[in-house]
Amino acid sequence: MRCLFITLGVHHSIGGEERFNQRLLRSLAEFSRHSVVEYRAVVLWDTPAQAAGTRVAYEPCSSGKWKAAARFFRHVLLWRPDVILYGHILLSPLALAARPLCPKSRHLLIVHGLEVWREPFRRRVPLWEPAVVRLGIDEIVSVSRLTMDRMRKAYDLPAAMFHLLPNAVDVRQVSPVLPAEARGRGNILTVTRLGKLSHYKGCGTVIRAMPLVLKSFPEATYHIVGEGESRPGLEALAKQMGVSGRVRFHGRLSDSELERMYQSADVFILPSKGEGFGIVYVEAWKHGLPVIAGNQDAGAEVVTHGHNGLCVDPDSPEQIAAGLIELLSAPQRAAEMGEAGRRTVSEKYSHEAFRARLAAILLRDNAPVAAVRNWHAERA
Repeated sequence: MRCLFITLGVHHSIGGEERFNQRLLRSLAEFSRHSVVEYRAVVLWDTPAQAAGTRVAYEPCSSGKWKAAARFFRHVLLWRPDVILYGHILLSPLALAARPLCPKSRHLLIVHGLEVWREPFRRRVPLWEPAVVRLGIDEIVSVSRLTMDRMRKAYDLPAAMFHLLPNAVDVRQVSPVLPAEARGRGNILTVTRLGKLSHYKGCGTVIRAMPLVLKSFPEATYHIVGEGESRPGLEALAKQMGVSGRVRFHGRLSDSELERMYQSADVFILPSKGEGFGIVYVEAWKHGLPVIAGNQDAGAEVVTHGHNGLCVDPDSPEQIAAGLIELLSAPQRAAEMGEAGRRTVSEKYSHEAFRARLAAILLRDNAPVAAVRNWHAERA
């Protein structure tokens, strides 16, 4: 089977979408080595230098839109793929042109979160997007049920179109966990991008919760790993709340430095309102940490409240503080939650589980595709 994958980025950043794309390419390369799938990949934003540092082959286009489109259509015309994967909703219009050029191909769109949600992040979906999806896309691959349900509602699509493919981590690289008695130092960790549109991540609300946490744990420290345009505003907020001495901004760290941050942390927190999946929770579990997530996005789907972490109101500094105090006050219970998280990773979010789900999607019987296309025709 031949698979063509076009996406925005693989190594240009460190977000969840890029990690998903890296894992998808790695899985395609593994299928290729076993002669199950042949693949080609075109990546819009990556540069040749970024591509050269990887073990999987793909064609970087250095943000050249026309270059990426030309390479994509060359593969469509000359290589005739059986499956075409579109890595972002912004790339879905390509399907309208590719379908008549390669009518026997299956066209699959990968969705992650905010880009296909409606409420609470945008009042309505642009009119062209549902039309393009209905006319050009056969099936949709979603990283979470929440994103699946929100897209179905926003775009008015049938359940038959959707597949679930959660993100994953490498379980074999799980790090050793410190014993419970070695924890309790009050180190609270967040790892996230601090982009100008990432206010929904909840870092500011955690900072507002810190005065309450410090009443019970005066030595507690909130460590924020990540860089971006919102950092100055968060630093100003920490000063305003009188906790600048207990909030530390580390910027972007190397892999080894980040590993040490995870090893020294007691609790991982990201009380977000906009996670389409939340790969950082899985990364934290890999290091044996209990996690605190928001209860308004896919964090509540990934994290089981009271079992491998806590889900709190992301708008409530009081709930966030209560969750942090609960876990910092009971290192043994926190360690048990972290261990439950490690088991969750092994059972549900390993690379092997990701690869098996991807294989089932790519190699599935094509009968449901005809039904979806008939549905499209009826709706047109």
